[in-house]
Amino acid sequence: MTPALEKWEYLRAEIDHNGIYRVRPNGRLIPAKAPNQGYAWQFYLRRCLFDPMFSLTAAELLVAELSDKDVQVAACEDAGVPLGFAMSVVLGSPMLSIKKERKSYGLLNFTEGKVTGKPLLLVDDLAGSQRTLVTAMGVLRAFKLPIANEYVALVNKTEHPINLVEGKQLMCLFTSNEFALTWQEYVEKYNQEPNFGQAY
Repeated sequence: MTPALEKWEYLRAEIDHNGIYRVRPNGRLIPAKAPNQGYAWQFYLRRCLFDPMFSLTAAELLVAELSDKDVQVAACEDAGVPLGFAMSVVLGSPMLSIKKERKSYGLLNFTEGKVTGKPLLLVDDLAGSQRTLVTAMGVLRAFKLPIANEYVALVNKTEHPINLVEGKQLMCLFTSNEFALTWQEYVEKYNQEPNFGQAY
């Protein structure tokens, strides 16, 4: 196994064991955004991304795949920030964070950090509906800031087409089909019950 593949497998195992909440069979579903809906599983990647070894390993693999490394990371708050910061450390340049909504006090900022003038590489933990990434792109365009041709997510949750967001190429390390998503799938794969899924 190559060093890169070993790192990828370490990240995949960490997510499978620690970054997905699974509802026990016949258990209470996780409340969804839509009224009266629920999920049987959900990614909780902050449990992994707040571990510096995990974040730096993911950042190394993602930065290695960038077609243009002369960029500034623009992380989507708040889940994209740990991954974005780790990527900025690997790239050796300051990070910018983009807020979900403008602050209601102080300087009323939409962003935090120092703009370098380099194309901004949007980073988030998940690419699901990709609304966060589209909103962040709108913020950057409103301030006439350059946007890189790629954007990054650790997991492409719903396996969107590569160029879904305004012609920008999505780079990710994983798709959802690389994990045992439900309680039953996890038990079948590992012959044990998940540790993360018995209680919030």
